[in-house]
Amino acid sequence: MIIDLNSWETGYADGRLGRVFECPIELDPPSYSSGFYEGRASREGMRGNALRLRYPLLSIEVRLRRDLE
Repeated sequence: MIIDLNSWETGYADGRLGRVFECPIELDPPSYSSGFYEGRASREGMRGNALRLRYPLLSIEVRLRRDLE
């Protein structure tokens, strides 16, 4: 299968921006879909990382404090 880069990039941008899935008629639907869901996953991942990074940092701080005591 060959992915159309223009369709994929358009889908990625739409997914990343949180737009509704709507493949324009002039684009390749499988390529657009692949890009859209990759962009959506990237968007969700960025949202979740901000919350997840706090906890590992706190656990590192706790370990460092214990080592210093």
